[in-house]
Amino acid sequence: MERKVVLVRPDFVIRFVIKLSFLETFTHLPAGSRVWIYQADRVFSAAEAGEISIAITQFVSQWLAHKAKVIGDGALLYDRFVILVADEEKLQVSGCSIDSTVRFIKELGAKYKVNFFDRFYTCYWNNGQVEGLDFESFKSKISQGILSEDTIVFNNLVTTIAGLQTDWQIPLSKSWQSKFANQQEPTFKL
Repeated sequence: MERKVVLVRPDFVIRFVIKLSFLETFTHLPAGSRVWIYQADRVFSAAEAGEISIAITQFVSQWLAHKAKVIGDGALLYDRFVILVADEEKLQVSGCSIDSTVRFIKELGAKYKVNFFDRFYTCYWNNGQVEGLDFESFKSKISQGILSEDTIVFNNLVTTIAGLQTDWQIPLSKSWQSKFANQQEPTFKL
C-alpha cells in the first residue's frame, strides 16, 4: 500500500510516495545490516510525514562513522516509526555515529512534540490501523479482553533487516510485553 504525499513550502513543492509496506523498504542492503527503530507516541500527519521523510534522507546522506560515509538508509514507516539502517559489513557504526542518530531523533521529537524514547509505549495492529498505548492502558485493554494473545504488536528490539522482516510484527504471545500483561508494575532481573 502506498500513500501519495505533497509537501508544499513557499519556495517549492515536493511530490513523492511513502511506502507503507516495509518488506521492500531496505532490500538494497544486506539482511544483516544493523537496524534502529524509534517509535513515536503518536501518528504523524501527512505533511509531517513528508517533512520527516525528507529529514531522514538528509540525515542518512550526511551520516558518518570514523569520518567515513555510512552506507545506510532510513524511512518513516506507518507514519509512526523512524527506522535507520547501516550496512556494517562495509563500516562499523559506533560511538559518535550512534550518538548522531540519537541527536537526530531527539531533534525530531522536539520539533514535532513526540516521544521516541518511551520503551513501554506499545504499538499494535487494530482493524488494519497501527495504534499505540502507554503500557498501563495496553495492559488494561488486555485485561478487558480487547487485546488478545493473537494481537500483532511491534517488536522494536529487532537489530537487523532480517529481524525487521520476520520478527518486527509478532503476536502479543511471542512478545516481551506478554511477560508483563498481568503485572501491576514491570520488573526486570539484572
